[in-house]
Amino acid sequence: MKKVLVLLVFMLVGSFAVAQSETPNSSTEITVDQEKEMDDVKKKVDKAEAKAKKEKKEAAAKKKEEKLKKQIKSKEKSISSEEKQIEKLKGQLEKGKVKGTLSPVDIQKKEDKIAKSQMKIMKEQEKLKKLNRKL
Repeated sequence: MKKVLVLLVFMLVGSFAVAQSETPNSSTEITVDQEKEMDDVKKKVDKAEAKAKKEKKEAAAKKKEEKLKKQIKSKEKSISSEEKQIEKLKGQLEKGKVKGTLSPVDIQKKEDKIAKSQMKIMKEQEKLKKLNRKL
């Protein structure tokens, strides 16, 4: 009976020792698993950041393109309005010459305005060409 009791005590002590010795090994396995998980999470985060950066870059490019389109429309509108102004001035000049109501000074002034508007149109067209090249 004593032998059985002593044997049981040794078995209990042995089982505790074995359980304690297995715990550190499992903790290292847990850390390896945790490291793998952390690496996976880090990769996912890096991919998400790269995707966000790419989307931001695309948005900036789209915004820049829209700004260029807006500038092009503005230049076209400016050219159109100057052409209308030239036509209006030419019409007034012809009317005045036919009626004989314009003095030579008035005629010169109108011709100067027409020339000035034509120069402005030429400059606007050059700017428009540059904008179209950028687009």
